[in-house]
Amino acid sequence: MNKLYTHRIVWLFSVLMLLLHGACNDDFLEKPESNDVTRDEIFSERIKALPFLWETYRTCVPLGFPYQWDRHNGMYASMMVGACDEGDVTASWTGSNNHNVGNVTPGYNGEDEFNQHFKGIRNANIFIENVDQVPDIPDGEKQELKAEARVLRALQVFDLMIRYGGVPIVTTVLSGDGDMYLPRDSYADCVQFIVDECDAASAILPNDYPSNYTGRVTKGVALALKARTLLYAASPLYNTATPYLSENRALTGYESYDEGRWKLAADANEAVLNWADQQGYHLIEEYDDPAENYKEAIETPQNAEIIFANQMNGWWSTGYLFFQAVMPTGIYTGWYGHGITLEHASKYYTTDGEDQSWPDSGPQSEFLEKMHAMEPRFQYSVMYSGSAFNDNIGVVNFYRRNDGSWSTNAPVNGVGYMKKFITKASSSGGQFNWTVFRLAEFYLNYAEALNESSPMDSRVFDAVNAIRRRAGIPEISSADPRYNSQDKLREAIRRERAIELAFEEHRFFDVRRWMIADQEGVMRGDFHGLNLYEQEDGSFIYRKEAFEERVWQNKLYLYPFPQTEIDKGYIVQNPGW
Repeated sequence: MNKLYTHRIVWLFSVLMLLLHGACNDDFLEKPESNDVTRDEIFSERIKALPFLWETYRTCVPLGFPYQWDRHNGMYASMMVGACDEGDVTASWTGSNNHNVGNVTPGYNGEDEFNQHFKGIRNANIFIENVDQVPDIPDGEKQELKAEARVLRALQVFDLMIRYGGVPIVTTVLSGDGDMYLPRDSYADCVQFIVDECDAASAILPNDYPSNYTGRVTKGVALALKARTLLYAASPLYNTATPYLSENRALTGYESYDEGRWKLAADANEAVLNWADQQGYHLIEEYDDPAENYKEAIETPQNAEIIFANQMNGWWSTGYLFFQAVMPTGIYTGWYGHGITLEHASKYYTTDGEDQSWPDSGPQSEFLEKMHAMEPRFQYSVMYSGSAFNDNIGVVNFYRRNDGSWSTNAPVNGVGYMKKFITKASSSGGQFNWTVFRLAEFYLNYAEALNESSPMDSRVFDAVNAIRRRAGIPEISSADPRYNSQDKLREAIRRERAIELAFEEHRFFDVRRWMIADQEGVMRGDFHGLNLYEQEDGSFIYRKEAFEERVWQNKLYLYPFPQTEIDKGYIVQNPGW
């Protein structure tokens, strides 16, 4: 996407800002002031109209890294890693800890800014309604451009749905003369809207673009959004006869269970895999070291596994909030980083595909032996004491001294720090794209949906094993008693998903759509780390210790709508709030 932001935007910037400023006020549906003249100017020629589409990308494509103090990306000053069983940050004032202590309210949730979604939707609607008047864009290309905007709009509806349930579907540019206060549409209608938009767009969009337009919405992006949407729609939170709270059920999910929704999800995700195979997308497996393959898939922009990513922010310097909030303590100006809980670390396998066991305490040699035995994805993703962050920083140790003080790079809540995404950083910065759709997800989506619609199907094992082979751990089969039933295989798929897609903003929503957030060690109860302690003789021991007790209420399965919108009298609040 960074290549889309050319010098053209510089001279057009003041005109765009006038249009955007005139389109916004405090109402979530963005009641506009009069801006017809400015809009006509924007859509008077191609060189002015296309930057408005790039602005629509900027306001519609998710970004999971914290980047600005005045707008939430990820959690406020942190990431979603720290707001579920994956991780934690030591700074109590961050948005992630707001979730861990159950402090989500209609006034503040610490993660999402409701109005921002509708700014993106409004930009998409403006573009869709006006691009036809641009004289120097061919009609065929106009249809493709509108299809891009329709997928971006649908992506915003999806991001709203997974947080709030059914939301108002806005497909026109609202004016002051119209009804600005639209009620919520049903959950079923929102799902159908996304599916219909993706189907229509995928019939028009190209499979790829020239290299100078890498990052735009393709047919594969439309297929991916549809597939992810249908997986969520089939999941227990939304597709059940026994909802967590029954009030206004049509707004929070389907009103009855339908097993056929799993079949729809399986078919849609298989379509993504088929498209990817035909277009040359594949799991990265170029290196002998599985950790290098995983790193390549995560960190290298525009690699063969990335279907869609946020590339808009370019080079990040050490002055940005990203480096302060995401880098481990003391690494490239990092304030606190994201500690990885023992609960999450225990989901990783050892290199031979077994579970790792952790006693309550032991010598440092045992700590390192057990850590070194962990699978390649763990080695790439987690910096534990005695391991390297990257070649530039080298090995980092963090522990509690025998005088009670913490060493450099400590303390950390967990077994070590998250280093996934960021090991290619240097003191001068780095380019860190945020992945929206990565091919590995759709192998796991397909496996999950197929196991529900066709239990123990051999294709389920094939999909899971494609991920495990790349990860360098043993394959699974129905002959193994650990995986010889639908229930056991379901748990194995969920575990594989927690590992492969760790820290990519899946787990936070997965534990909700599976309705397991209330389980001990998921979003409730004590969470643990492994701390090293220096002894009087200079040796070290590790101890398993709880660092936090987290709380959960079932009303948290969906966010509350902002109280400012509820007070206007047109939005029905989610149950429990």
